[in-house]
Amino acid sequence: MARKLVSGLIVLIMLVNASAQPAMSAGILSSAANETRTDDPPPTPDPPKPKSEKKHHHSDCDDCDDDLGNAGIKLFGGMLALGALATANAAIPQRRSVIYTHDSGQEETIVLIGHPGYFSDYPYQYDFGYMLMGDEWYGVGKYKSVRASVEYASDFSRLSRIGTKLLVEGNRRWGLDTQWDEYFENVPGGGTDQLTLGDINVTLRYYQGYHGQLRFGLGANILADTNGSEAGINFTGSYDAYIGKPWIWSTELDLGKVGSADLFRFRSTLGVHWKRLEAYSGYQYTNLEGVELNGFVSGLRVWF
Repeated sequence: MARKLVSGLIVLIMLVNASAQPAMSAGILSSAANETRTDDPPPTPDPPKPKSEKKHHHSDCDDCDDDLGNAGIKLFGGMLALGALATANAAIPQRRSVIYTHDSGQEETIVLIGHPGYFSDYPYQYDFGYMLMGDEWYGVGKYKSVRASVEYASDFSRLSRIGTKLLVEGNRRWGLDTQWDEYFENVPGGGTDQLTLGDINVTLRYYQGYHGQLRFGLGANILADTNGSEAGINFTGSYDAYIGKPWIWSTELDLGKVGSADLFRFRSTLGVHWKRLEAYSGYQYTNLEGVELNGFVSGLRVWF
């Protein structure tokens, strides 16, 4: 009798596991990819509203959702307005003449077009910040800046990520920014799932100074997995603060679409540098239509 009971329990457990397997195999990455390929259902007419206190409360919640949606639209519109101002500021060239003294002592009058901002070889090369503001730095600072990084992130559960970032900028404020993340997930039902999420943006420095730079940009998001790829528009904003040698605080915001899904990403890191190398750590929050791909970040950045 006992053997039959044990055998029955084993069979029951196996049946339960077998029935739960399809649901468990749909992990976080699979859910995120599915959100990008799911169109919103057509709107349905509202049913008649009975005069009851409970229904009135539900209507208030709908009003709250509308308010949140309107706030998001206003935020996005404000970011676009700042980006337009940055574009106009960068599009108006400044023409001026400077007297440059060569190493031999000979002076030369040079006509410069553009904004008087240059780059150090690396942060705190001259014991303050990164950018060199003013024509007195002509011939000392660089016309372009390149920084590349590789990082690892984990939620200390079943989701991990390997990421790469690249930012190329010129002294006329224009730049190119890209980030590519490869996600890995230990699926509850067994096995490993994988997903690629990246973006590429054209950026403009809206503000630049010795101790900080603020950028806005517009570009595209791309998602790819074994079932195909999806794309959408992206708006980005980032700020680097050189808060004191050897510390660098970097923050970035992305807002856009991937396929049919809304994408929101925010990251903030604190780094310590030595010459051209920076080691940093922080946190990245990624929300893809309600599916969160978050994790603590640690990485290494090289300044060229």
